Amino acid sequence: MIKVISFDIGGTILLQEESNGYGIKELTNILELPYEMVRKSYKHVFQTMKGDFKSLVDTFCSELKIECFPELEKFFVNKFSSEREKLAPDVVSLIKDLKVKGYKVILFSNSCCLINNGSIKDLLSLVDDVFYSYDLGFTKDDKESYASVLEKLNVKPKEILHIGDTLKSDYFKPLENGWNALYLGKCEDKNVKNITKLSDLYNYLD
Repeated sequence: MIKVISFDIGGTILLQEESNGYGIKELTNILELPYEMVRKSYKHVFQTMKGDFKSLVDTFCSELKIECFPELEKFFVNKFSSEREKLAPDVVSLIKDLKVKGYKVILFSNSCCLINNGSIKDLLSLVDDVFYSYDLGFTKDDKESYASVLEKLNVKPKEILHIGDTLKSDYFKPLENGWNALYLGKCEDKNVKNITKLSDLYNYLD
Protein backbone atom coordinates (compact mmCIF):
# COMPACT_ATOMS: atom_id res chain seq x y z
CA MET A 1 0.00 0.00 0.00
CA ILE A 2 1.28 3.45 -0.95
CA LYS A 3 1.59 5.75 2.05
CA VAL A 4 3.96 8.43 0.75
CA ILE A 5 3.88 10.39 -2.51
CA SER A 6 7.30 11.78 -3.44
CA PHE A 7 7.72 14.51 -6.04
CA ASP A 8 10.81 15.66 -7.86
CA ILE A 9 11.00 19.47 -8.01
CA GLY A 10 12.65 20.89 -11.15
CA GLY A 11 10.77 19.83 -14.28
CA THR A 12 8.03 18.14 -12.26
CA ILE A 13 6.33 20.55 -9.87
CA LEU A 14 8.38 23.53 -11.03
CA LEU A 15 8.39 24.12 -14.78
CA GLN A 16 10.74 26.36 -16.73
CA GLU A 17 8.93 29.07 -18.65
CA GLU A 18 11.66 28.86 -21.29
CA SER A 19 14.98 27.14 -21.84
CA ASN A 20 17.53 29.26 -20.00
CA GLY A 21 20.66 27.85 -21.62
CA TYR A 22 22.36 27.02 -18.33
CA GLY A 23 22.41 23.23 -18.45
CA ILE A 24 25.35 20.84 -18.27
CA LYS A 25 25.58 20.65 -22.07
CA GLU A 26 26.16 24.40 -22.22
CA LEU A 27 28.66 24.14 -19.38
CA THR A 28 30.47 21.35 -21.26
CA ASN A 29 30.74 23.57 -24.33
CA ILE A 30 32.23 26.41 -22.30
CA LEU A 31 34.81 24.13 -20.68
CA GLU A 32 35.52 22.06 -23.81
CA LEU A 33 35.71 18.95 -21.67
CA PRO A 34 33.94 15.55 -21.93
CA TYR A 35 30.28 15.70 -20.92
CA GLU A 36 30.41 12.85 -18.39
CA MET A 37 33.46 14.37 -16.67
CA VAL A 38 31.73 17.73 -16.30
CA ARG A 39 28.43 16.14 -15.24
CA LYS A 40 30.10 14.02 -12.56
CA SER A 41 31.92 16.98 -11.02
CA TYR A 42 28.89 19.24 -11.26
CA LYS A 43 26.65 16.75 -9.47
CA HIS A 44 29.27 16.00 -6.82
CA VAL A 45 29.98 19.64 -6.00
CA PHE A 46 26.79 21.56 -6.68
CA GLN A 47 24.26 18.89 -5.70
CA THR A 48 25.84 17.26 -2.65
CA MET A 49 27.85 20.05 -1.01
CA LYS A 50 26.97 23.20 0.90
CA GLY A 51 28.89 26.45 0.66
CA ASP A 52 28.88 29.94 -0.75
CA PHE A 53 29.20 30.75 -4.42
CA LYS A 54 32.98 31.17 -4.45
CA SER A 55 33.78 28.05 -2.44
CA LEU A 56 31.60 25.81 -4.60
CA VAL A 57 32.92 27.22 -7.89
CA ASP A 58 36.51 26.89 -6.61
CA THR A 59 35.89 23.28 -5.58
CA PHE A 60 34.35 22.51 -8.96
CA CYS A 61 37.36 23.97 -10.77
CA SER A 62 39.75 22.13 -8.47
CA GLU A 63 38.09 18.79 -9.24
CA LEU A 64 38.45 19.42 -12.97
CA LYS A 65 41.97 20.79 -12.53
CA ILE A 66 41.14 24.07 -14.24
CA GLU A 67 41.33 27.76 -13.36
CA CYS A 68 38.13 29.77 -13.15
CA PHE A 69 37.77 32.25 -16.01
CA PRO A 70 35.25 35.07 -16.68
CA GLU A 71 32.93 33.15 -19.01
CA LEU A 72 32.70 30.25 -16.55
CA GLU A 73 32.01 32.54 -13.60
CA LYS A 74 29.34 34.35 -15.62
CA PHE A 75 27.69 31.02 -16.41
CA PHE A 76 27.31 30.16 -12.73
CA VAL A 77 26.21 33.67 -11.77
CA ASN A 78 23.41 33.49 -14.33
CA LYS A 79 22.50 29.90 -13.49
CA PHE A 80 22.05 30.48 -9.80
CA SER A 81 20.55 33.95 -9.94
CA SER A 82 17.95 33.42 -12.66
CA GLU A 83 14.52 32.30 -11.54
CA ARG A 84 12.39 31.38 -14.54
CA GLU A 85 10.25 28.65 -13.09
CA LYS A 86 6.60 28.48 -12.12
CA LEU A 87 4.48 25.92 -10.34
CA ALA A 88 2.97 23.21 -12.52
CA PRO A 89 -0.76 23.70 -13.11
CA ASP A 90 -2.99 22.59 -10.21
CA VAL A 91 -0.07 21.23 -8.18
CA VAL A 92 -1.22 23.01 -5.02
CA SER A 93 -4.73 21.56 -5.23
CA LEU A 94 -3.27 18.15 -6.10
CA ILE A 95 -1.09 18.07 -2.99
CA LYS A 96 -3.96 19.30 -0.81
CA ASP A 97 -6.17 16.52 -2.18
CA LEU A 98 -3.52 13.86 -1.58
CA LYS A 99 -3.19 15.06 2.00
CA VAL A 100 -6.97 14.90 2.50
CA LYS A 101 -6.90 11.33 1.20
CA GLY A 102 -4.38 10.47 3.93
CA TYR A 103 -1.10 10.34 2.01
CA LYS A 104 2.12 11.90 3.22
CA VAL A 105 3.64 14.14 0.56
CA ILE A 106 7.35 14.86 0.27
CA LEU A 107 9.68 16.65 -2.14
CA PHE A 108 12.84 14.73 -3.11
CA SER A 109 15.23 16.62 -5.35
CA ASN A 110 18.74 16.90 -6.69
CA SER A 111 19.31 20.57 -6.05
CA CYS A 112 21.96 23.18 -5.27
CA CYS A 113 21.99 25.22 -2.09
CA LEU A 114 22.61 28.36 -4.19
CA ILE A 115 19.25 28.10 -5.97
CA ASN A 116 16.45 30.16 -4.48
CA ASN A 117 13.16 28.89 -5.89
CA GLY A 118 10.72 31.47 -4.58
CA SER A 119 7.82 29.75 -6.35
CA ILE A 120 8.13 26.68 -4.17
CA LYS A 121 7.61 28.55 -0.90
CA ASP A 122 3.84 28.15 -1.28
CA LEU A 123 4.27 24.37 -1.11
CA LEU A 124 6.54 24.11 1.91
CA SER A 125 3.67 24.51 4.37
CA LEU A 126 1.68 21.81 2.58
CA VAL A 127 4.20 18.98 2.31
CA ASP A 128 5.34 16.73 5.14
CA ASP A 129 9.06 16.94 4.39
CA VAL A 130 11.63 18.13 1.85
CA PHE A 131 14.77 16.17 1.00
CA TYR A 132 17.43 18.08 -0.95
CA SER A 133 20.53 16.28 -2.18
CA TYR A 134 22.81 18.93 -0.66
CA ASP A 135 21.29 18.23 2.78
CA LEU A 136 21.55 14.46 2.35
CA GLY A 137 25.06 14.62 0.92
CA PHE A 138 23.95 12.23 -1.83
CA THR A 139 21.95 12.54 -5.05
CA LYS A 140 19.03 10.44 -6.23
CA ASP A 141 21.58 8.33 -8.11
CA ASP A 142 23.00 7.17 -4.75
CA LYS A 143 21.40 4.44 -2.65
CA GLU A 144 22.31 6.31 0.53
CA SER A 145 19.77 9.04 -0.24
CA TYR A 146 16.93 6.51 -0.37
CA ALA A 147 18.02 4.95 2.91
CA SER A 148 18.02 8.39 4.55
CA VAL A 149 14.49 9.16 3.37
CA LEU A 150 13.16 5.79 4.54
CA GLU A 151 14.79 6.19 7.94
CA LYS A 152 13.41 9.69 8.45
CA LEU A 153 9.88 8.74 7.39
CA ASN A 154 9.94 5.30 9.01
CA VAL A 155 8.30 3.59 6.03
CA LYS A 156 9.10 0.64 3.79
CA PRO A 157 10.40 1.14 0.22
CA LYS A 158 7.21 -0.24 -1.37
CA GLU A 159 5.16 2.32 0.57
CA ILE A 160 6.61 5.24 -1.44
CA LEU A 161 5.64 6.34 -4.94
CA HIS A 162 8.08 8.77 -6.58
CA ILE A 163 7.20 10.93 -9.59
CA GLY A 164 9.70 12.84 -11.70
CA ASP A 165 10.73 13.89 -15.19
CA THR A 166 14.15 12.23 -15.48
CA LEU A 167 14.21 8.56 -16.46
CA LYS A 168 17.40 7.63 -14.66
CA SER A 169 17.17 9.49 -11.35
CA ASP A 170 13.37 9.69 -11.04
CA TYR A 171 12.36 6.30 -12.39
CA PHE A 172 15.04 3.64 -12.70
CA LYS A 173 17.00 4.59 -9.57
CA PRO A 174 13.91 4.62 -7.30
CA LEU A 175 12.91 1.23 -8.71
CA GLU A 176 16.41 -0.13 -8.06
CA ASN A 177 15.99 0.92 -4.44
CA GLY A 178 12.64 -0.80 -4.03
CA TRP A 179 10.40 2.24 -4.45
CA ASN A 180 7.46 2.59 -6.77
CA ALA A 181 7.99 5.16 -9.52
CA LEU A 182 6.27 6.99 -12.34
CA TYR A 183 8.02 8.82 -15.14
CA LEU A 184 6.46 12.17 -16.00
CA GLY A 185 6.80 12.43 -19.77
CA LYS A 186 6.37 10.52 -22.98
CA CYS A 187 8.29 7.26 -23.29
CA GLU A 188 8.48 4.75 -26.12
CA ASP A 189 9.52 1.97 -23.74
CA LYS A 190 6.25 0.21 -22.90
CA ASN A 191 7.83 -1.28 -19.77
CA VAL A 192 8.14 2.20 -18.25
CA LYS A 193 5.15 3.37 -16.24
CA ASN A 194 4.69 6.93 -17.40
CA ILE A 195 2.18 9.72 -17.02
CA THR A 196 1.83 12.92 -19.03
CA LYS A 197 0.24 15.03 -16.28
CA LEU A 198 0.57 14.85 -12.51
CA SER A 199 -3.09 14.09 -11.85
CA ASP A 200 -2.66 10.80 -13.75
CA LEU A 201 -0.84 9.44 -10.69
CA TYR A 202 -4.24 8.59 -9.19
CA ASN A 203 -4.41 5.70 -11.67
CA TYR A 204 -1.51 4.06 -9.84
CA LEU A 205 -2.64 4.49 -6.25
CA ASP A 206 -4.07 1.61 -4.23
